Amino acid sequence: NCINYLNMTNCSFIRQAALVAVAFAFITPAHSFVPSNVPRTHSPPQTSTSINNFFKNAFANDEDLGKAQNAGLSNGPRYNDNVTVNGKKISKIVVDQNISQVCNAARVKVPYNCQNGECGTCELKINGKKARACVSKVPAGKCAIQTL
Repeated sequence: NCINYLNMTNCSFIRQAALVAVAFAFITPAHSFVPSNVPRTHSPPQTSTSINNFFKNAFANDEDLGKAQNAGLSNGPRYNDNVTVNGKKISKIVVDQNISQVCNAARVKVPYNCQNGECGTCELKINGKKARACVSKVPAGKCAIQTL
């Protein structure tokens, strides 16, 4: 509320003036309030704490461990280029990849239900033997997949 002896128009004027002053304070750069004869320095203060010293070498490599080794597969994935799905040759298939993924890559529809090999909905033939696509893996040698 405004002071009682001011009328309503003066009250709204005071509010508007206060808003303009606050807006000016936030919009105007801080160096505008410093007299021009004062030298301006923009360097941050130099401080040192125990936390800074702790993290200084926290993520550095330990030279005593020797050269870092590749964390992935040492020779890369093993590919099987002898994979066919319904007679169509499929390339870049990784050994031990799920047969369901191989059939999907070959754009061959295989029906699924349980996704864990119990129901037999996804049954197909791998190298002439019945198998379930959802749990079977690509072997290292020849792999001829035939849907039923």
